[in-house]
Amino acid sequence: MGNPFMSMTLQGYSGTEEKVMGTAVQAGGGGRVLRSLASWWRGRYGAKLLFEIVICGGLLVIYRAIRMINKTDLRTAFVNAREIIRFEEWLGLPFEDNLQGFLLNHPTLIKLLNHYYIWFHFPMAIGLLLWLYLRHHERYTPIRNLMAFVTFAALIIHLVFPLAPPRMMTGFVDTMREFGPSIYPANAVDGAANQIAAMPSLHFGWAMIESMAVVSVLKSRWRWLIVIHPVLMTLSIIATANHWWIDAAAAALIVLGAVGVWRLLQAWVGDRKFVWSRMRFEAHVGIEQLESFANEGADESVKT
Repeated sequence: MGNPFMSMTLQGYSGTEEKVMGTAVQAGGGGRVLRSLASWWRGRYGAKLLFEIVICGGLLVIYRAIRMINKTDLRTAFVNAREIIRFEEWLGLPFEDNLQGFLLNHPTLIKLLNHYYIWFHFPMAIGLLLWLYLRHHERYTPIRNLMAFVTFAALIIHLVFPLAPPRMMTGFVDTMREFGPSIYPANAVDGAANQIAAMPSLHFGWAMIESMAVVSVLKSRWRWLIVIHPVLMTLSIIATANHWWIDAAAAALIVLGAVGVWRLLQAWVGDRKFVWSRMRFEAHVGIEQLESFANEGADESVKT
């Protein structure tokens, strides 16, 4: 038989050891959770995603606030609309009223285009940016920057060239008010939207960017189906009398011009990057050498 006193001592020691080990395991588990949370927060889906949401939301708020500045300048907007009509007649392409007149005989099509105008503008843009950020992150920043540039270029034109849409002019029907859903108040100066910001059409501009993004990112031959999107958006903005066809043309020119300028900048910059401390572009190799010299100097000062 063993010593009872020794047996009780060993049992007490074993219980103490188990408690200590359990505490260590619990602490280790908590540390792993904290490290996992910290890693997630530093990753793509943590602080970076929150930062992108704040940036995009902030830009949208700024855009909408500035866009409201001239929403009451109706007199200038109608004068500009008459100029647009004369310009389109001079070109021989004033087909907005003919297209709408044909579609008014097909109420179902009009209703579908009304909904397309609403549900394939902001939701499609948000969906595209989320898809790029989550699935094709390397393509997200260029597309986001292109959308931001085109949007604020359009904002400048909205401010200097207020333009009444066709639905405010004689001979056109406001199909959204007639067939629903109506999103604009009857009084053009009421509501949160600037109803005299027809030129250029961001509905078409964003649709064009979205189709370009999908075609450039995907490799499947089915990717070309996305081209239907800007075509349908053009049909919807004209059929609903929310834009002149020239508004879509202006948006297309801005998008193509932005892409062209970016390509020229890329060709000029090459493998260099902008150094804010020197206010100039410098080659990556030169910058890496400067950084290595600085690091060596820091190491020597630590040793001494």
